[in-house]
Amino acid sequence: MQVNTLHSVAGSLLLASALCACGGEAASTAAPMRAVKLETVSGAPSTQLRYSAVVRQRERADLAFEAGGRVKAILVDVGSRVRKGQLLARLDTEAPGQRAIQASANVGAAAAQLREREAQMRQQQAMFDDGALAQSTLATARTALETAQAQLQVAISERELAARAQRLTVLRAPFDASVVARLMQPQAEAAPGQAVLQLEGAGQAQAVALLPPAQAALLRPGATVEAHDSAGRAWLLRTEAIGSRLESGAAVQLIFTFETQPSGLRSGENLLLDLPAAAPAGLSVPMAAVLPAAQGAGGTVFVYQAADAKVRQRQVRLGGIDGERIRVTAGLVAGEQVVAAGAAFLADGQKVTPYQGASRLNDGVQR
Repeated sequence: MQVNTLHSVAGSLLLASALCACGGEAASTAAPMRAVKLETVSGAPSTQLRYSAVVRQRERADLAFEAGGRVKAILVDVGSRVRKGQLLARLDTEAPGQRAIQASANVGAAAAQLREREAQMRQQQAMFDDGALAQSTLATARTALETAQAQLQVAISERELAARAQRLTVLRAPFDASVVARLMQPQAEAAPGQAVLQLEGAGQAQAVALLPPAQAALLRPGATVEAHDSAGRAWLLRTEAIGSRLESGAAVQLIFTFETQPSGLRSGENLLLDLPAAAPAGLSVPMAAVLPAAQGAGGTVFVYQAADAKVRQRQVRLGGIDGERIRVTAGLVAGEQVVAAGAAFLADGQKVTPYQGASRLNDGVQR
């Protein structure tokens, strides 16, 4: 009887251990409550927006041989500084030289032909004046003379074109510049108009930006804006020109000049422009907070309910985009809290916990 009792207690202990183990495993696999970053919806728009601009030089050129041909030599490389008029590259001149010789010979032949026709015309005219030649024969001689005159003009034009082709077998710097790209190598065949070298001037830096039309409308030529480079340095820019058409159907090109010489900035470097917000007063949320609506236009956001610590998905009507924010025209009221990021990973009615900054992790306050 005592043995049976011991067996029963042991079995109970084993069963309790198994249940505890199962409970621990279930607890360990339970999904943790998701922390979300919240933003309180406000009616005040942001005071500044940031857009990217690219530094470039005012004077730029892609140099190419007009007629094309085999590249004989390229006398500069990337980084070379060149002076206006300096020889940069040349083509093989054998074929253009032969064409020039042929064109000159054609001019000589056409000139000789014209002299012969002029002599014949004088002879025919004298015979016609003496009554020994018919009118039709004189007309034929005059036509032959006019044809010879036209052929000489054609030959002279071809000679000028051949001489021009000879001159275009070399590339010279159109202004003081630096070589920023070398696109071909010697002995390569250059097609007509194919770029061989890219040049940029120096000392006339610009910044070029593509802005939404509403943002561009806030600027006028002569207006100043501030920009920052990757090192955090501030630069004062002046609006020089505003494009009159849309680039890629959605943006306006603006060109800015530097108020002071931008030492240390290279062409192609990015700047961040600090511009006034184009949006009128109204509600707005981060673009990352909005999900596309399942049906119809607009989108959805997750609104945080503090009473039960859950998020509820709500459809909203959307307005224009301002930088990284989007205006909400219906569906939200000022003071509500929305999930500002990671909305795609949430479900309607999911329980969440507001994300707390690192400074509050150990403050001992239960939230």
